[in-house]
Formats: sequence, C-alpha cells, structure tokens
Amino acid sequence: MSESKFPATRLIVIANLAVFAAMCVVSGGKAISAPSSEMLLHWGANFGPRTLNGEWWRMFSSMFLHIGFVHIAFNMAALWNLGQSAEELFGTRRFVNLYFISGFGGSCLSLLFNPGVVSAGASGAIFGVYGSLFAFFFAHRKEMGKEAFLAGSKSATAFLVLNIVLGFTFGFDNFCHLGGLVSGFLCGTFYLPRGNKPLSRHPVLGTFLLIASIYGLFKYAQTIPFDLGDRYYVLAARELMQSDRYAEASELLNKALVRKPNNADAIFLRGFALLKTKHYQEALADFEKAAAIDPELTEAVKLRDALKAEFVPAKKTDSK
Repeated sequence: MSESKFPATRLIVIANLAVFAAMCVVSGGKAISAPSSEMLLHWGANFGPRTLNGEWWRMFSSMFLHIGFVHIAFNMAALWNLGQSAEELFGTRRFVNLYFISGFGGSCLSLLFNPGVVSAGASGAIFGVYGSLFAFFFAHRKEMGKEAFLAGSKSATAFLVLNIVLGFTFGFDNFCHLGGLVSGFLCGTFYLPRGNKPLSRHPVLGTFLLIASIYGLFKYAQTIPFDLGDRYYVLAARELMQSDRYAEASELLNKALVRKPNNADAIFLRGFALLKTKHYQEALADFEKAAAIDPELTEAVKLRDALKAEFVPAKKTDSK
C-alpha cells in the first residue's frame, strides 16, 4: 500500500502526534508519562459537568488527547494499520465520516454512563474503525469464505477483548469504546460498497439518522441529574486553586469530604488552601490527617513537618 493513497489516516495520525507533542512541550515533559486530570481538562478532555453544560466541543477535542506515551503509541499503531484498510475499503470521505461519527458516539455514551470520568483518547474512534471493518467482513462473509472470515473475526475479537480487559484493569473508558464500536459498525453497514445490502442503499440518510440519534443521546444526557460524588469537587477545587481562589476551593472540598470523609487528596488540598489563607492550625490538622490516611502522600508529610517546626514549640526539658 502506498502512503499517498491514505491522506485521511496520515493526517489524523499527524494531528494526534502534534497535539501530544505540544502537550509535552507546554507541560515540561509531564504529559509524556502521566498528565494530570487538570492538564487534560485544560486541553479539552471530555468531562460531564463541562461537556453537558455548554462545552460540547469537548466530545471532539478529547479525540486528539492521550494519557501518556504508551496510550498514544498503542492507539496510533492501531489507527495506522486499521485506518489504511478502512480508508481503502470505504474511500477517504466516508472514512473521515465514520471516524468522527464513531468518536462522537463514543463520547456520548461515555457522558451517559461515566459523566464523572475525565475521558481522553482516540480509542472510541478507533473502535469505530474496527466496527466498520467487521461490518464489511460480516456483509461479505460468503464471498470471503468461512476460513478467511473466521480469521478476521478472531483477530478483531481478540483486540476488542484485550482492550476491554485493559479498560477494567487500568480504568479506561469502556463505554466510550462501546459507543465507538457500535457507531462504526452502523457506519460501515451504511457505507458498504456497491450498495448491494438494504442498509447501504441510502448512505446519506443512514448517516443523517445516526448523527441525529447520537445527538439525541447527548440531549438526553443533559437532562439526567447526576451526583458525581467527591471526584468532581476535588477536580473543580484544584482548578480554583490554580487561580488562587482558595476560599471557594475549601467550600468544594468540604462537600467532597461529606461524601467521602477519608479522601486523603481532598483533605490535603483543603489543608493547602487553609495554609494559603493563613489558617495554620487548621492546615496542620489536615496535613496530619492526610498523612495518616496515606503515608505516601509526601507533600502532606513535608508540609506537616514544616508547620510543626514553625508553629509547634519544642518541649522544654528540666535541667538538673
């Protein structure tokens, strides 16, 4: 296969790599291994409280963000190989359609079932590419022959199962994967060559109905009242603290601790906010509690020891 035959695949891969490189440069290299949730949100990750409240564009910007080098390397390797096959089978224009519709579908399903998760990555769209290829293989299973069809199906199934297992193991957004897979399968069905299958005879209508359905899911997600628990308040508090809004951050962290009283991160952050507003004794109490809950929270330990040295007087010893 000649690379010049697959402009969309190359352009999408380059765009993902360019965004990741920019994140690494701006973050001073932190994005290479473990970008924080705050960093991902700043760059456009999908997150229910924001996406469902006016920042709808996050459903698409999140498709170009990745959580570290391993994440983007795995995704781009899959996209490079599968994207070329899908672009050759369906054509460049239809490949672009199914790629972004799959990403849109994945983002929407994530908002429905994981609104409190900061979601990023091209995985939903890539699962859609898998779905479109499987639709093609399934529609042409007789022409391909049983052996070839089973070989292709087993390969795709192995990839899907591996990603689902990894999703449960490392906390990936499997609902995004599922939404992308289903959307890609439907797109692949609409875009089958020659229009010799019932659903492929009206590809424009099929595309319109699929987009309308996904948009309907998005509008439905906006109507669902959900409680994000302590996670949302901690994330929001971190952002407020970056703007030196410590009093407001403390209020949110108090709400987080009502939901989860032993959240060491929330206790530490509240202590930090109290420290910045010169409530030293309260800050010391929070640092001591956070360090007791999670001794590996080194910042809490350091600040606890520093405050003790500064404000707790040393005990006097009797001289004989």
